[in-house]
Amino acid sequence: MNPWPVIPADVVAWFRGVFADANRHVCERLANLPNIRETSLDDGLIEALIPNSAPTLLPSGAIIRMDTHNIGGLRRLGAPHWDWDFPQRRRWETADIAILVFVYRQDKLVAKKIGLLQSKRLFPTNHDVEDEDEIGFLHGMNAFIRRDGQQAAAALHRTYSFDETCTFAAIQAGHRQVELIDTLNRDFGKAVFYLLYAPPELPYAVTYPLRKRIRVGDMPVGNRVVDADNLHRALVELNDGQSPTFSLLKSACVGRDWPLETWAADLLLTCQVGQQFDDSNDDRVRYFLERRSGPIGAALAASITLPGEA
Repeated sequence: MNPWPVIPADVVAWFRGVFADANRHVCERLANLPNIRETSLDDGLIEALIPNSAPTLLPSGAIIRMDTHNIGGLRRLGAPHWDWDFPQRRRWETADIAILVFVYRQDKLVAKKIGLLQSKRLFPTNHDVEDEDEIGFLHGMNAFIRRDGQQAAAALHRTYSFDETCTFAAIQAGHRQVELIDTLNRDFGKAVFYLLYAPPELPYAVTYPLRKRIRVGDMPVGNRVVDADNLHRALVELNDGQSPTFSLLKSACVGRDWPLETWAADLLLTCQVGQQFDDSNDDRVRYFLERRSGPIGAALAASITLPGEA
């Protein structure tokens, strides 16, 4: 395995800025739609990165470009009681988003690495979050056409409240997913982290109907990445099926809890987190990414051509 090359400071700063904007974009989506599906937040993150994907020349002479790919949350397909290994059924178990970094000197690829994000959203106190509607997804736009005859007033007038007692309800102690992530991090290398979607601050409340679109500025909370080992240790304190609160994970992940942009730029890009790989384990990475029934729903590939070598 080649040593990881030094990444110019302006590349790190550019990457940090791009992911900070994406963080704010996704946080704003959650603030305006507090019961939004988790998969729609993943989609929002990829959409927010696309405007910055063109090849960009930085003052150091480095050139960075990004390629994004999103197959649109096909983890919605397949019933939970179907066999796990049957083709094209549920396999989104280890991570939702892959971030890859490729470093070049001239035309030669000299280093590559991957970081995987398993995304989970914070649920409001009323636990009112849109479910993954598998039947509705398969039937396409029928749900838009076949409406009930009466509009429920409760859907129009509602308050969504968030505080540190709220849970990441899709994380559950004793769930098979915990074991799968631990196994991948042990066998492949520590590549999987959790991306925790949350409002810009806590406590936080949104009341429907909105008077105007909510804009997000400062984000003392926002969307953060935490170490899978720390999070899984916190689950040991819970009974099977229980979900961790924001407060529990905040305590468990001290020192291993970063804003999305810090994790992506200051840690992943400089090889402090994620897993470097080469031809010897390239097939494992291809398994993650190339199969439509594989475990990853979206991917970002950042290509960096080092300065003075283009």
